[in-house]
Amino acid sequence: MKPRVLHVAAFANPAGGGFVSALAHLARRDAFDTALLCPVACKSYEWTRALSAAGVRLSYAATPFDVAGTVARFGPSIVHAHFADWMLPAMVGSASARARLAWHLHSGVTESGRLRGLGRRVKYAGARRVVERFFCVSPDIVAYLRGHGVPPDRLTELPNGVDLERFRPPLARERVVARARFDLHPGERAIAFFGRDSLVKGADRLAAALDATARPFRVVAVAPSQNSIALLGAGRVIDAGYLADVREALWACDAIALPSRVESVTYALLEARACGLPAVATPLAGIVR
Repeated sequence: MKPRVLHVAAFANPAGGGFVSALAHLARRDAFDTALLCPVACKSYEWTRALSAAGVRLSYAATPFDVAGTVARFGPSIVHAHFADWMLPAMVGSASARARLAWHLHSGVTESGRLRGLGRRVKYAGARRVVERFFCVSPDIVAYLRGHGVPPDRLTELPNGVDLERFRPPLARERVVARARFDLHPGERAIAFFGRDSLVKGADRLAAALDATARPFRVVAVAPSQNSIALLGAGRVIDAGYLADVREALWACDAIALPSRVESVTYALLEARACGLPAVATPLAGIVR
């Protein structure tokens, strides 16, 4: 009988992204009975159907109380919690189910204010008592958790990876098709920008940088529309919204911009580099490796 692994993720991004691709790849290996517990809003998203096709069972939660109860009822051997928002109910549910608990930290970490810093210390103090393994996508997260008292033997650096057969430099005809998709004319220079959160991802920084350059660029903004609004004064913006296939945007562009204020080893950067794009980014620890 295969071990039952329940992934718990407060991940409600309409675009599945690298996290979803990695989970689908894991499920196809068929080594585990794999399930994902995610927000109710995800029911309408295309990537949930892709995960189901890969063999992942989907469950949905509306509140943190639903998370704890669902984890306990599912009876997993292992609970693999992603991100941070549902970590506390995942711990409660895991204890009820007597499941082994792993915490996968995907995002960059920073302290912003005394109260938030205290909250983080309390959270990690509780987590280090019950979490068996912390998976960290970059060395700065490993160092951060060690600084919060997590024993080194429970920390594993697990860098993100991308499918290099899928994310690769385009053939000439593939680039022509991709650029036509975004109405880019021959000779136009285009920058890809990914940012579901305009402040964290630095849409204002990109706008300021574009204002300071004399060379015109198009910006393919793969993000909610508020990011395009922040960029409107800086140049011509193509509001791509959420894309089912981000490779199209990468093949159409000449570079990627990551002016983030907080960032870890982002899939957008890895996918762009695999497609042959140069990157202009803030020197954050998760980016400069």
